[in-house]
Amino acid sequence: MTSTTRVAIAVPSGDMVHAEFAMRLANMCLNPGASCFIVNARSSLVMVGRNQCVQAVQLAGASHLLFLDSDIVFPTDLISRLLAHDKDIVGGLYVQRAPPHRPVGMTLEGKVEAVPDGLHRMASLPTGCMLIKMGVFSALQQPWFNTRTVGDKIMGEDVYFSENARQAGFDIWCDGTLSRELGHIGAKLYMLSDTK
Repeated sequence: MTSTTRVAIAVPSGDMVHAEFAMRLANMCLNPGASCFIVNARSSLVMVGRNQCVQAVQLAGASHLLFLDSDIVFPTDLISRLLAHDKDIVGGLYVQRAPPHRPVGMTLEGKVEAVPDGLHRMASLPTGCMLIKMGVFSALQQPWFNTRTVGDKIMGEDVYFSENARQAGFDIWCDGTLSRELGHIGAKLYMLSDTK
């Protein structure tokens, strides 16, 4: 981390956020490991909220944007851990809220599975816990987040972003160790250990 490291914590949401998320966010901000501020964009469409967050952060002049979805739980040292990797795009895997609770994201080999401890390049990673250097957005065309249909399947905004970033020459990195500490709030809190 340098003196110019300034992290915007971007939370796209609806009108409310989960209490457990809010408590983790508050605790993380007590000792974030970097200069930080929070941006919230409220929209019923997550891709719209993500794009609005990026635009707001560009105006604010941050060096990094940390996307945190309001239904994710995370360790309070998240920012310092992700910054320590010094990657353009880095984050963690978490599981779907609905059975069979598979990890969200895809390995370079096209597998949807948890990755071992350590840092791993990925084909795609969910944006609900992702740190991105702001220069990445300058290198990509807008909209940065969108959906599109491939055959009979809808590709989510996180896959859309990952594919465009990789085509522009950026690697997508997953912290496998951190991933084991992320949870996705649904009817209960789902962890990688719930994977079938």
